[in-house]
Amino acid sequence: MGPAWAFSVSWIRCPQRVFLSLHFCLLLSSMAFKVSYGQAVRDSVLVTSAFSRPLDLGTLYDARNDRLIPGISLWKTEDFNSKTLVSPRPTTSFQVGASKSLSEKTSLLDVSASLKASFLGGLLTVGGSASYLKQRTSSSRQCSVTLKYHVTTEFKELMISELGTPNPEVFDKTDATHVVSGVLYGADALMEFQETASDNSRREEIEGNLDLMIKKIPSFSIEGQGSLKMNDDDSRMVQNFRCKFYGDIQLKELPSTFLEAIDVYKMLPSLLGDKGEKAVPVKVWLYPLSKLTNTESKLKRLISETLVSAVEKVMDDLHLAEVRTNDLLKSSTEIKAEEIVHKLEEFQSRLRVFTTEFLRKLSDLIPAIRGGDLEETALRDLLKSQDASGFSGKEMEQWLDGKESEINVVTKIINKLRYYYHIKIKPQGPELDSFLIDVDVKDAVVFSFTSLSNEEPYLKKISKAVEYVKSGYNISTPEQDRREEVPWYKRPDIWETLHHSIRIFINVPVNNKVISFISDPEHPGASVRGYRNAALNNPHLTHRLQLWDCKLTLDPNTAHKRLLLSEGNRTVTSVQDEQPYPDHPDRFVHWHNVLSREPLVGRCYWEFELGRRGARMGVAYQSIKRKGYIYSSLMGQGVDSWCLYNYLTHYNAYHNGHRRPVHSPTSGSKRVGVLLDRKACTLSFYSVYSDTLTHLYTFYTRFTDEPLYAAFMVHADSSVTMH
Repeated sequence: MGPAWAFSVSWIRCPQRVFLSLHFCLLLSSMAFKVSYGQAVRDSVLVTSAFSRPLDLGTLYDARNDRLIPGISLWKTEDFNSKTLVSPRPTTSFQVGASKSLSEKTSLLDVSASLKASFLGGLLTVGGSASYLKQRTSSSRQCSVTLKYHVTTEFKELMISELGTPNPEVFDKTDATHVVSGVLYGADALMEFQETASDNSRREEIEGNLDLMIKKIPSFSIEGQGSLKMNDDDSRMVQNFRCKFYGDIQLKELPSTFLEAIDVYKMLPSLLGDKGEKAVPVKVWLYPLSKLTNTESKLKRLISETLVSAVEKVMDDLHLAEVRTNDLLKSSTEIKAEEIVHKLEEFQSRLRVFTTEFLRKLSDLIPAIRGGDLEETALRDLLKSQDASGFSGKEMEQWLDGKESEINVVTKIINKLRYYYHIKIKPQGPELDSFLIDVDVKDAVVFSFTSLSNEEPYLKKISKAVEYVKSGYNISTPEQDRREEVPWYKRPDIWETLHHSIRIFINVPVNNKVISFISDPEHPGASVRGYRNAALNNPHLTHRLQLWDCKLTLDPNTAHKRLLLSEGNRTVTSVQDEQPYPDHPDRFVHWHNVLSREPLVGRCYWEFELGRRGARMGVAYQSIKRKGYIYSSLMGQGVDSWCLYNYLTHYNAYHNGHRRPVHSPTSGSKRVGVLLDRKACTLSFYSVYSDTLTHLYTFYTRFTDEPLYAAFMVHADSSVTMH
């Protein structure tokens, strides 16, 4: 750390009517004899950074808004020059610091609370090295470390006590509060080194590398013909470093790489000229005009450092939220999660409006408080309003953390599906519609995230806050949201739903599969949607064959008279008494059979529940014999029927009189599912337990074009219920 007079700002009290050179004021400054912020400043000499502004001796200055006033001079040039002392102040310092947040940058530049307040309030137009403060990161993956090179050359001071009293009429023409009475010349040069991490897990490593290599810069040597001596490890470490230069020194070419930055660093001492003639003001001393005229100072008070720090934190929080939103927008756009994108865009829009309104009010308050028109409580009220608005650092962080978690959950599932199965993302709308109506897509399933459009109370809160603030009001108390809804991805039951949906989606035997985002409050988290011929067939498949679900009813014209149909012809029960069915040519006369009313077309799936004693179940051609005792008309005994036989706990498969034993389901479930795929030449039977299908048996046969029907032969004291 350099001497105290090299700090950005300090306050020193110089008793009136006693001549003190600025040299002695520097000594007092080094003894940390400071005036507390918020106290009267009538007799105070202000030491502040020049910030690349043309603040030469005699320049008038309005400390209420940190604005220089050109074109007016208090003294004649010949008097002015004769009362100027010049003394050498050769110093050089080298400093390395983090540079992601505004507070880190102002700390590196050693900016005073007063000047910081003016910068935050937009009262300052900065250039040269101070333009470093305006550059902000756009991504949280950007790692940055800054090298600061500081040099001073000479100090000029104006011996005000030996100058005559200025004409009072001059003061009436200006709003100035101070005059520049001392200038420390030199220059600042800052080189900000950056590297973007591929992911957040590498940030700490990269920042460590940046810090390590930048601290090595003074030790690197330039060998013959301008080549740099650097070992292989260092060369690999710096190959992705990028450099930005901010300085009071004019360069012919700005450095953009680490190696170019080293070249610039080595040249810096010579760039101010042989005698320092290219040096600029880096620090100035401001003498209060009230001491020259014995009048009341226009600068009534300073804003407390505590309040300025609070404002700085607010600005850092608002910027951090902007940076995180940019990152999350990129992540959500990559996975085409438009619902999340829209919410983030809404947040970002509200954030930018609020930030603009906050800065507008801040720029009005700062000079008004300094000039005595307002008390500091006005700034405190603004900060309280910001804290209650929903744009506090804590609330923004919580909401953005939630969005990040949501995106991570969705991305993890998408990556899993895309890695193993190369499944594409088709957002709801034209892109999904175009996929579904493709002539080559007959059957399709969509893994849909269903809860991304859920209402966000926080977004409503900040929307109201923005409208309130735009109307010119402060928010006195935060809006209380009585709802404490748990995000969908944190619900304890949601992961079971997600994993189950993934299994179903993976196992559905179709080639046309995509991922989308379709809101469905009835099925939170995710749902597997089935489509046939571009039309939604089932919004929530619970097992892998449900896409081809056929809602079958039983045909009373085919039912044997000792079969009782009920429940809208969806349940058949074997009974002792004959039912009063009319004679019909399609009715089974000997075997207790019944067929479905609907023919089975293409790929069909249906389920039913067996009674305790079971049944024969399968399919039969329309031509199966109906009359007389013909053994081939018993289910599974002829060429025109295929069936799975169940009696109590025993299972067998039958076709054309051939029996094949089938293992009984371990679950003991009496619910059976059947999938007919005429194109694939298969007829498969499954035991259904909850949402799990267990394969029992598959017939492989080439079906003719003759109509097929679901068929049952119900055992005595048993039943079959269609689902």
